[in-house]
Amino acid sequence: MLFKNAFEQQPSLRFVYEKLQFYSVLGRQFLLNLPFITDKDALSAEHERMAAVMELWQDTTLRSVFSHLSQQIHQLNNIAPTLTALENGAVLDDIQLFEIKKTAILTNFIAQDIRKLGISWLEYHPMEEIITILDPEHTFIPHFYIYSAYDEELACLREKMKSVNNAQEIESYRFQAQQVEDRLRAELSDKLRPYQKSLSKNLRNTAYLDMMIAKVKLAIEWNACRPQISDNHNLVDLVNPEIAASLAQKGRKFQPVSIAFGQETVLVTGANMAGKSVLLQSIALAQHLFQFGFFLPAESASLPLVDEIITSIGDRQSALSGLSSFAVEVLTIDRIIKTAREGKRVLALVDELARTTNPDEGKQMVCGFVRTCRKLSLTAIVTTHYSGLDVDCRRLRVKGLQIPNGVDSLSIGHIADYMDYSLIETHNDDVPKEAFTIARLLNVDDEFLTECNSIT
Repeated sequence: MLFKNAFEQQPSLRFVYEKLQFYSVLGRQFLLNLPFITDKDALSAEHERMAAVMELWQDTTLRSVFSHLSQQIHQLNNIAPTLTALENGAVLDDIQLFEIKKTAILTNFIAQDIRKLGISWLEYHPMEEIITILDPEHTFIPHFYIYSAYDEELACLREKMKSVNNAQEIESYRFQAQQVEDRLRAELSDKLRPYQKSLSKNLRNTAYLDMMIAKVKLAIEWNACRPQISDNHNLVDLVNPEIAASLAQKGRKFQPVSIAFGQETVLVTGANMAGKSVLLQSIALAQHLFQFGFFLPAESASLPLVDEIITSIGDRQSALSGLSSFAVEVLTIDRIIKTAREGKRVLALVDELARTTNPDEGKQMVCGFVRTCRKLSLTAIVTTHYSGLDVDCRRLRVKGLQIPNGVDSLSIGHIADYMDYSLIETHNDDVPKEAFTIARLLNVDDEFLTECNSIT
């Protein structure tokens, strides 16, 4: 899975992507094509490099170096089509030769800045030979044409064009000069061909560095922590940045999420509006960010590596597929089970399983899924508002509504102010019954509520 392919499964990743400040399109493209890292050593190395760049970025004595570096990166373009043409034996035109010259000059400056920063794990190939080939007048100016200095015959023909007034003679000299220029373009292309891989590597390194700096700047903005690779999940004061930003626009604060769980199935109970969906969304986002090499917006975080994150949260998938929400749910459950049986490491996050079907069948389905997960030793968090579930597993409950004395009415926008989203261990399978309390606080019709309460 690539970063760009994860947007559909985890829409909050798009919010993160749009928050990143890149210097070039190269960095954006690098991140979009970044693979989901499932190897422990590779991910550890990625986090280590990010920590190193963050330390350098925060060193005030290096600001001028980073400023110059950013200017060079900003001027770079993606010249992959030109490099492909070069590799395939094409004769490059003046624009393509200009692109290579400009790239060689800029990446040479970038390599100098990299050395000043002491970043030894980015190896840049020297570009001096390319610059010499494309800049025979040693101007170090990023423009290109077929210089007279390349060929005495060309220089002589151009002088003759200037010295005669006869249009026919001028056109004859121009035609001869164009033939020489075409020969020189072919010769220059042949001279540059051995450097195609070096140019590609320098561009790739710069794209990677651009992405890394963008990640670092976002981590600092989030006050993010470096996550640790562990056998278990332990997330302390995790923030969902997209939801936090939305709440901030309304003058409200996001209540951080804290949860610890191992390779086990956890049943999370809580009334509607208790934040169960937000909990799962936040964990899913954290796992994705973790394995795409980001630091996490949390006080501290340790997570295991997984091969797949499979979620069933909300109705978005059903809307996209054209299937009913229940059909999408059961197909997702089937995929979770089959993927686990293939021996893959799965993190399954399932929100309100079977909430749209008959409650009796819904309870059976929740219990059956939890029992199956336990048999497969599958790491899963399943939320529900069903009570009376006959299943042996670890249980957590969202604290829920905490109304202080003296508060007897609320507006819809202030219910969250009295909702405690923290989790507590419980052995009781009862779910808090807060529906009528919330309805009463919202001043819903008394006769209707009385009628509801009279039904047994």
